[in-house]
Amino acid sequence: PGLRLMDSGEVPENILPGVKALGEFYLNFLMKEKEIDWVFFSPAADMRPGVRTGRYRLGKDDMIVDIVGNSHISVEDYAAAMIDE
Repeated sequence: PGLRLMDSGEVPENILPGVKALGEFYLNFLMKEKEIDWVFFSPAADMRPGVRTGRYRLGKDDMIVDIVGNSHISVEDYAAAMIDE
């Protein structure tokens, strides 16, 4: 808690610039916006095409991980969660 994923050393170097750019946009623009009602829907650390299971967990400020520490969701379950929520 309190440590941003992009500052944790856990993000692969090849995607870190994009993650940081999105994080800075979030902190510098979206958090200050008071005129719109917005939602930020963040995927799991590992998201790839797969099978729609209909099972997913929601969180708020912390990355959701399984019992062994993996953060994964299929693109299909991510899309379903976005529509459902």
